[in-house]
Formats: sequence, structure tokens, C-alpha cells
Amino acid sequence: MIGHVGSQAGDRGRNSQLNRFVSIVRDLDRLGGVDIYELAERYGVHVRTIRRDLAALEEAGMPIATERPSAEGRVRRRANFRAPVQDFAKLLDRNHYLALTLAMEQGGATRTMGSVYAQLEDLAEKIEKALGKADHQKLKDIAAAFHSWEKFAWRDAPPDVLWRLVEAITARSLCRVSYRAARADAKARQYTVLPLKIFAHDGAAYLLCHVPKYDSIITLNLHRLHKLETTAEKGTPPADFDAAKFENAAFGVTRGGPPQTWRLRFSAEVAPFIRERTWHPTQVLTETEGGGLELTFTCEGAVEVFAWVASWGAGVEVLTPESARRDLAGLGAWLGERYAAD
Repeated sequence: MIGHVGSQAGDRGRNSQLNRFVSIVRDLDRLGGVDIYELAERYGVHVRTIRRDLAALEEAGMPIATERPSAEGRVRRRANFRAPVQDFAKLLDRNHYLALTLAMEQGGATRTMGSVYAQLEDLAEKIEKALGKADHQKLKDIAAAFHSWEKFAWRDAPPDVLWRLVEAITARSLCRVSYRAARADAKARQYTVLPLKIFAHDGAAYLLCHVPKYDSIITLNLHRLHKLETTAEKGTPPADFDAAKFENAAFGVTRGGPPQTWRLRFSAEVAPFIRERTWHPTQVLTETEGGGLELTFTCEGAVEVFAWVASWGAGVEVLTPESARRDLAGLGAWLGERYAAD
């Protein structure tokens, strides 16, 4: 039963399930139907979980029609909005409104995604209407409690491409894109790519994709994507592609060069900030005398790590790699010369 999800397990589980419900409804409607195995793979859950989700949606009044089995023998399901929808509001409560508010206020990557943000606003309005007068004051309290901490506005909003990318990823369709790299002299270049995954990082949305011509995996910032055209041609992801392994190889979004092991010694003043977060999946924390801390991890993309290390100033010392020690020494010498008192 949807109405009993969570209780003492906490709002996080309930909100996670609601988010999956909303996504499943979207898939059933927008993608012309899906089978339970596709949904299980897409949301990283067991097939049994998807069966329970679909049963709960139907019990709540969501009309779902089944199609004839495909050539593989799988039954496809789709939304049947011609059938009456009853009690769909039972899916929603003010905790879901809280989760949605948090997503909208802090989800910078969706802010300029056109229809996506509009749909979040529409969903918030539906929840507000479904709850009735008794909870309206609590909704106002929720809205008043949040503030968007965006300190700048996006200068170039990306094209409204998210749904087309979702469909291309699902159907494994090749796309022609026009993309401009983040260099002062860069010009837009055209690629044919196979979209693999969409992800958000540090307030921006990115596309992980395969370039068949070069047989390489690249990352595109959607805010620099000027044009996207879905083709009728199909592609196949590289046999060894694993999104989780790809993510773990980088410190942020940048990959390249051989993996390096970083060993960083943080002072007692900085150590509490390092302890409270996971900075990289491979990290190992080692306590040192006096309340300090050593952080060790292995990744590609030294540029992002270098910038992050430098941001801690005198609160950190690089123990390895030696190349980073030399680069920081060079940076220190340059800073000393540039800002030396006359």
C-alpha cells in the first residue's frame, strides 16, 4: 500500500518511492509503454519491487493497460488515461511536497531545463490541491523555509532536450549534436553520439555518451549543447561500459591520464570538514596525532583534484603524488612573486 510506505523507516524512503512512482508514470505515458525488466534496470531495483510499484499504482487508481507480449515474450505496460482515474491524490502528502520543494529549490541543474521545471511546478500545484485546506499553512511554512543559494544566473540556458535524451537512451538511438567546448576560442563542433546516462554535478547537467567514430566515451555539459537531433539509427554501448566504474574513475567529471593515488594530510582545523563527507568512492581516512587526518584515494583527472586541494590553503599538505607537490610549489612561488609587497 502506498499510504503505508515508510512510517518509522523515515520520509527518505517514502519520498524515494514517490519519485520512482512519478517517473514510472512518465515512462508508461511518454515512452509508449515499457516492460518491468526495463523499469527494474532503469531504476536500479529488483523486478519484484517494480511489480509491487505497479500494483500499488493500480490500487491507487492509476489505469495501466497491458499489451501483447513482444518477440521476447515480455508483456509491455502503458498508461490508459482513457480509463477513469480515482483517488490518485492518495499518493500524495505534505512530506512529498517537502521533497519536491527541496528538489526544486536546490536542484540547480534543472532550473533552466524548460518543460522539466515547469512540470515540477505543475506537480507541486497538484499536491497542494490534493491536500486540502488543513495542510495549506504547513505548505506555506515549507515554502518560507527554503531559499535558493544560487549566486549567479545561467547565461545560456540549454535547449529543452532532456526528454529527447531520455527517449534516445531508452531506445539506444544515435543523435547528432552541436557542442561548444569551454575554451575562449572554441567553436561549435558536430558529433554523432549514443547517449548513455544523464547526471548532475555541481549545479550543472551532463550527458555521458559514446562516440562511435572514435570508439570513446565523452562527457558533454548540457549547457553547452546547442543542437540535438535524434536519428533513426541505433547504437550499442561498449561491451565494457559501466556507469558506476566510469564515475568512480574521476574525482569530479573530468577523466584523462593514468590513475593517480593522492595522499593528503589535513590539519586539525580542517579535518572535521573532511570527515563528514565522502569525497571519492575509493577514499580511506586515517586519523593522525593532534586531531589531524590523512585522506587517500585513487582517480583520474588531476586538474580537478589539484584545484580542490589548493582551495584548502594551508590546511592541507600533499604527500603524494610528487608531481602535485612540485606543481603546488610552483604555484606558491608564482603567488609569492605576484603578490609580494613593493
